[in-house]
Amino acid sequence: MATSNGEAIANGMAALDLLDPEPNSERSVTELLQRSKDLMSELEQFKAGLRERKQEKMVELRHFSTNLQSEIKSLAKLANLDPENEKVAHTISSSNFPFYSAVWNAAKGCKGITALRKRFFWCTGQSLLKSKRGDLSAQKNIKSVEVDIVAGEDLEWVKVSTITAKRMIYDLAKAGWAEDDSTDDEDDDAVRLDTEDEPEGLLKQAKLLVEASKLARTKYRHPSIRMVLPRITRNCPNQVANVLKEIRALGITVQIYEDIPASFDISQVLQRMIADPFENFSETLNVDCTMIFAFISDLSHGRVEPKDWHHQFLIKQMEMESQDQLLPSIVWPACGSRKLVCTREAVARAQEIIDTIGTDTEKQRMELIFGFNHEFLTRDQLVGEFQKLSEYSIPPGWHLPIAIMDMDICNIVSKLPTVANDVSDVLTGVNQSVFLYGWASGLTTISSNRVVAKEIEATIEDNRGSIDVQGPDIWLSPMARSLVGKEKQRRGVKE
Repeated sequence: MATSNGEAIANGMAALDLLDPEPNSERSVTELLQRSKDLMSELEQFKAGLRERKQEKMVELRHFSTNLQSEIKSLAKLANLDPENEKVAHTISSSNFPFYSAVWNAAKGCKGITALRKRFFWCTGQSLLKSKRGDLSAQKNIKSVEVDIVAGEDLEWVKVSTITAKRMIYDLAKAGWAEDDSTDDEDDDAVRLDTEDEPEGLLKQAKLLVEASKLARTKYRHPSIRMVLPRITRNCPNQVANVLKEIRALGITVQIYEDIPASFDISQVLQRMIADPFENFSETLNVDCTMIFAFISDLSHGRVEPKDWHHQFLIKQMEMESQDQLLPSIVWPACGSRKLVCTREAVARAQEIIDTIGTDTEKQRMELIFGFNHEFLTRDQLVGEFQKLSEYSIPPGWHLPIAIMDMDICNIVSKLPTVANDVSDVLTGVNQSVFLYGWASGLTTISSNRVVAKEIEATIEDNRGSIDVQGPDIWLSPMARSLVGKEKQRRGVKE
């Protein structure tokens, strides 16, 4: 049973060195420095892969990269000093590299990494989770937790700790808890670190992770949590095993030394580590008005000379297009060869705007993507005609024409969860048709309307109650395109 006397544990901790599969003291500074440089080289390969897919701005690596670079500089200085010096030896044995290595090895086993070492903040009693402390309106009762790896479309959180069994036992003894040699079932939970003044330890971190995860939703789901402990072995002392048992009871997957696979070669896992944003798309994609404009705008198909009557937002889009080329680099890869559909209401609204302000080439593209006045052209012929109106190479698999779908709002809402009524109330008629149709049909809706997408998500979260609702699947293009339009008609028209 538990006792306040931790002497028995403290006196026996020296023997626990044998339980550490990777003791720091056995590493030379030369080895640590070389391994740190090797890790940085792999990290740079990962960054290069992200740049190739134009995802470097979507993955948070700065904190991890900066810390690793600082560690390399520190080790480089130590390499020129006497390793037998007690202070130097202590600094080497306290190197942070084993932790960075453990994080990176765990990351190489993850799919679709979006962040390394990301901290989340929240206030007690509130339901907002932020990645910056300053984003919280209240500055009291703030909690935070650092997630070492965010992956799997933000739905997997991984916490890595290089804590040893010896250190865990020390923390338990320091907290005034110990355990005798009893193996009775009633003593399985003798070690508990859940008091208000508990030390910063694994169990406290685990509880913070669970608390934060319950405030986080991505695509209407909470992230799962995995804790990786490369220096804890299967034959760890009972006191440590009981702490791990409590962590698992929180719903966290715990991996110890024996559960962790050998480090992967970066060349084998690099593509897997980079997120594929289109992997979970439906076979048919639902297109909204913003995507229609992206497909047909003159801005999306080459250089447009700025005019003195062009609004500043058009000038900005021209500058962005010269750098990013929205259709070839983002939207067409998202479409692939999938069938495209659009509700009749969205087509009618887009046509109304195009008839009012569209240029001749924008009107021609509108006809081609829906096959208006070209009913007898095949898909290849439509793509060929469209190619004449673009400076970019049109992918041959692009599925034209876009099919126009009829739908009944009342009928669709009746088939959706009751929260769909709340969603319907905050949407305009056109957006009702687009997003509710996509939701009811189980289709991925592609859009650049970030405001509406966030409004839908917030409405579902605010009105779901205790029901676990899976809302519409919406993919947001990182950029939008407006119609260039004509001078007189362009003024005062809202798209």
